[in-house]
Amino acid sequence: MGTKEERGERQKAGIISLLCAVSPEEAKELIIRSQGEHFQIQESRQRPGYLIPTCGIHPWYADRYQLRDMEQWMGLCPVIGEIGMDNVWCDVDLKIQEERFRQQLKLARGQNKPAILHTKGQEKQIAEIIRTYPNRYLVHWYSCGFHLEDYLAQNCYFSVGPDVWWNPAVRQVAEKVPANRLLIETDGLSAVAWAYEEGVKIRGGNPLKTSKAREKGESVVSALKSTLEIVAEIWRVTPWEAGRQIRENLFHFIGWGDSC
Repeated sequence: MGTKEERGERQKAGIISLLCAVSPEEAKELIIRSQGEHFQIQESRQRPGYLIPTCGIHPWYADRYQLRDMEQWMGLCPVIGEIGMDNVWCDVDLKIQEERFRQQLKLARGQNKPAILHTKGQEKQIAEIIRTYPNRYLVHWYSCGFHLEDYLAQNCYFSVGPDVWWNPAVRQVAEKVPANRLLIETDGLSAVAWAYEEGVKIRGGNPLKTSKAREKGESVVSALKSTLEIVAEIWRVTPWEAGRQIRENLFHFIGWGDSC
């Protein structure tokens, strides 16, 4: 859900953001902070402020928590997630991961709430699983070079991370996903710093050939602006036009539609 400083920067800049809590402890803290920051979450259909709370049992913690541990907090959020499966960055038994994943997919569908998917190393399997639970899905930072079409066929939304400037798998998402289903993200400034450092190693330079690009690991605004400019270039529109489209996409994903 990011640091206090990151949340403050988003709030100050008016960046409408999904903040993900991945454990009951984080979810409780996020909900409490949300109330303190003037969220209106007593009813999950109400529109909150700039910082939108989401929560779910992350696959990394699927062997640590039961659905009952998180369910009360999921009921207070307009979006469920991150949820999914991962055999790259964790060693939790995949059978346990899938059990938790399916439980949460069922809950999200039952509550008519969209869900954010974590798919690392399990892209094909997850694409098959979610067919059983039709819903609105946001595939978070999809970086697999395969199976993209399986998600496109199910009208999924996608978010691209700050490595879109050097990672071919992420760039293909920005190129192939319909413009009305794409979002951008940071996944926290530590992830931004990693993406920038890896890109410099691979490309030998910064993405925009400006000094500001080097600051993007230290600033939410700079990170998102950099990614937005690259997406706008791919779409052949202005950054302002791309930003307007992405904002609209977020509203529609959440289910706010044109009323926002």
